Amino acid sequence: MENPKKYRLTKHQSELAIRVTGESQADLFANSAFTLFDVMVMDVDKVEARERIPLEVEGTDRDDLMVNWMRELLYLYQGSGYLLREFLIREVKDTVVKAEVAGEKIDPDRHEIKQEIATVAFHKSRMDKTGNQWTAHLIFEV
Repeated sequence: MENPKKYRLTKHQSELAIRVTGESQADLFANSAFTLFDVMVMDVDKVEARERIPLEVEGTDRDDLMVNWMRELLYLYQGSGYLLREFLIREVKDTVVKAEVAGEKIDPDRHEIKQEIATVAFHKSRMDKTGNQWTAHLIFEV
């Protein structure tokens, strides 16, 4: 499966600054989710879409929604051991995103974690639309 990187990352001490792009708001949410797991897992292609999980995440505005979305995905990893690789965004508005994500629980024999992410920081994280392109600037604390 061809998946050109739709993000750029910059490392600063205990933070990773990520810039993700998408052609639509839904595309941006899917690309941001993929970025989280691509940064964490050595080879995200080894993660299989064995289980599907419906998600509905809310925020007070676009920026809050993006951070809450990313934190919810990180919680699925930290709290339940899920590695995710497919992200179907069913609906996205300025304060809610409804999606179905797919992946599997971590298998130490097949999955190697290259970078633990502690949290997604709200400070400096934002979402913008310029012309036809959506951009998210996210801060991952490591």
